[in-house]
Amino acid sequence: MKRCSKCILPESYPDISFDADGVCNYCKTYENMKYKGEKALQEIISKYGKGKGDYDCLVGISGGRDSAYALYYLVKVKKLRVLAYTADSGFVPEIAVENMKKMVDILQVDLVYEKHKFLKKTFKNNVLSWLRKPSPAMILMVCSGCRLGMFRGLLKVAKKNNVPLIFLGGGTRIEVCDFKKTLLTTNPFGRLKIVRKSLPLSMLFGLIYEVLRNPFYFLNPVNAMIYFREYFYFFQRDRLMKWFYPNQKMIGLYEYIEWDENLILSTIKKEINWMQDVESGSSWRFDCKVSFLKNYMLKESLGFTEKDENLSKMIREGLLTRQEAMGRLEKENIVPDKAISEICNEANLSPADLDEAIAKLKPIG
Repeated sequence: MKRCSKCILPESYPDISFDADGVCNYCKTYENMKYKGEKALQEIISKYGKGKGDYDCLVGISGGRDSAYALYYLVKVKKLRVLAYTADSGFVPEIAVENMKKMVDILQVDLVYEKHKFLKKTFKNNVLSWLRKPSPAMILMVCSGCRLGMFRGLLKVAKKNNVPLIFLGGGTRIEVCDFKKTLLTTNPFGRLKIVRKSLPLSMLFGLIYEVLRNPFYFLNPVNAMIYFREYFYFFQRDRLMKWFYPNQKMIGLYEYIEWDENLILSTIKKEINWMQDVESGSSWRFDCKVSFLKNYMLKESLGFTEKDENLSKMIREGLLTRQEAMGRLEKENIVPDKAISEICNEANLSPADLDEAIAKLKPIG
């Protein structure tokens, strides 16, 4: 499969094109990350955090790498009184749970551990709906409900404990995968001129198009309500907070401090005994079992996963060479068979059923 000569995005990536030198259009239009800096972060902390209530801030953790460092940084570097929060979707691997237990114990912070059923309620219906009519854009629906559980929980706990400042411990531009948006906005409804000026609106109309093609996603009214609520909690969060959570401020920590993978890994392994999932071969995205399924579906149907984009952005940021990224990709794109079998059992289907549906899609490349 042909890949960009500068990054490692493949020819099957949505809306990709290459120039005469083999460089993709995404490399040409990429703008390097700009951090707001420590000074701006301290101003936010001084304004919203320090000295209010029992805690200075709330931070969401998952047991994964980036949120583990965020918790460490806020406690040990910024010396804040931190309340940690996690939303257990029912698909959190044991190693992620153990990581969270260790870090809050070592750092001596309180943890609000809540379980929600949003993902459990939608998961089986979404997977079975996808099998009926496979679509690359709808692979992302297998995660529906997870964001609702996390963001609803963060805001609710912050309000209950009178904590104005909420930190998100992930979501750097390196981690955010643009293809997820592109897959939904490249269908006829998503391309409508009336909605193209607003990405959330374009994605919403793109989703409507996919659902009209396969209405099984919305036949369950419980699922439909979860999709609706998640859209507001994630894509319209600023408006929602203005209406219902006017005393809370939510920011991403890595908008302010530099994301340094080597520093993050070395620090959390040494200081809070953080453990990496050995089977997945990656320190990225092993804190949810559904993520394994999503990457398997992407890899088998489109020829790439989130890792291809993550590593490509690291190349553009000067954090990796292309050769290093290709070496990592081969290792990190492996999806454990055991993980796929376990997650398929949740939907009462076999991996063979999944592969049969994937085979209906057009061949890659």
